[in-house]
Amino acid sequence: MTGASPEAVVDTNVLLNLATPVVDGLSRAPTGEDPLKALLTACDVHVPSSALAEVAESQQSDGFLAAAATAVMKASHHLTTHDVAARLDAPLEYGLDEGESHAIWLANNSDADLFVTDEFGTSNVLLVSLALDDERILSTTPQVLCVLADRDVLSPEYVDATLTYLCELKHWDRQYVERLREKYFG
Repeated sequence: MTGASPEAVVDTNVLLNLATPVVDGLSRAPTGEDPLKALLTACDVHVPSSALAEVAESQQSDGFLAAAATAVMKASHHLTTHDVAARLDAPLEYGLDEGESHAIWLANNSDADLFVTDEFGTSNVLLVSLALDDERILSTTPQVLCVLADRDVLSPEYVDATLTYLCELKHWDRQYVERLREKYFG
């Protein structure tokens, strides 16, 4: 990404999903690049402290989730963390979990260029869209991966393999991901 780094507000699952391919030691995982590191290099990444707390809690899980959470926590010094809860007068009523709600509040109350979520493929994306003051900043993890490839931060081959891997592992909407592939990789 060129020029000043865009400010990206991300929720918990975005961080965990970007770390997963690197920590998955099985042969099905794409290798050679690091999507979490790429995002942290290309963007000024902001998170609510509640999202980072959710990541820390995930370290107590098993398997990929714990390993991904540990990788995110090791990279957390590259994140700008905000105590959103301390700035609220009342609980947020977006119909989403606390981390997502706090991330939306942060995006609405900052100069965010992007709000990245993994809530696509569910009705929650509609709630996110309605809650954002500027829905044009709404982006998804697969879309960000494609943009990082388009801007030569990650290789298109790696992103293509990562999209396939995450579609299988996370059950991402294949039709949506295929449309992104067509748009960015022709």
